[in-house]
Amino acid sequence: MAAASTSNGSGSGSTAAPSPTLYVKNIEGKVKKLELRRQLHSLFSTYGRVLDVVSTRAPSMRGQAFIVFENPTFSSAAKRGLTNFSFYGKPLHIEYSTGSKSKALLRRELGEEAVLEMQLEESKTTVSRRGEKRSLVLTSQSDAEAETESDDGGEADAEGGASRLKRAKIEPKVEDEEASAAGVTIKATNIPSNIEPEVISALFSRQSGYLTTTESHSTTKAPTAKDKDITTWSASIRFDTKQNAEAAKNALAGVQIDPTFSLHLVVL
Repeated sequence: MAAASTSNGSGSGSTAAPSPTLYVKNIEGKVKKLELRRQLHSLFSTYGRVLDVVSTRAPSMRGQAFIVFENPTFSSAAKRGLTNFSFYGKPLHIEYSTGSKSKALLRRELGEEAVLEMQLEESKTTVSRRGEKRSLVLTSQSDAEAETESDDGGEADAEGGASRLKRAKIEPKVEDEEASAAGVTIKATNIPSNIEPEVISALFSRQSGYLTTTESHSTTKAPTAKDKDITTWSASIRFDTKQNAEAAKNALAGVQIDPTFSLHLVVL
């Protein structure tokens, strides 16, 4: 990604024009780099396709990261949804990136090490995108060849395929209809009491097919505590279809929103 500058002001008060790149501050500095990038990617990708997450070990960049989205629509939605979101126990401060700076200016502000790591990330991303583009071209060529072969002798096959498709449409599975009518529930368990229900609702509400979130409290004994109980709670998150529930589970399972807690999800 092109090294980006940042807008002035707090994350919630930035007046910079929307940019595909977000500048995220106030991140817990003790999180390992690879783990931080994985968690940030998982969290922000719920708002749209993330092309890159840039964070470095340089002291001047500790607690900061750049999130590069495919377009400003996705970055704007993520900024609205995640500003002040509790991430590893600290509220995220988010601004739009305001463009590019010269490498000399970046070296003076961030240090040589930070600039070198950004250049390395940029080169990795460029190579990855070239490979992705090449893969798409090859896939397109293969599809075109398959379509040509089908056209040469495939009228009977097309009729047979249409017949099978028609049967599939008029013979849906009864259990799928029942599940769709009642909705499908994702269960999140052992959520620490310091995490508010609104946090869980905000996280899931961006997913397709989201309906409601309900909570139930329970008291459990902490394994390492001697004389003290800790309060945890569970959330039931309903989606309209099993497909959407599974997609939400795959997107959010393992997201860490507290230093000691990551989401454990089960589709019921």
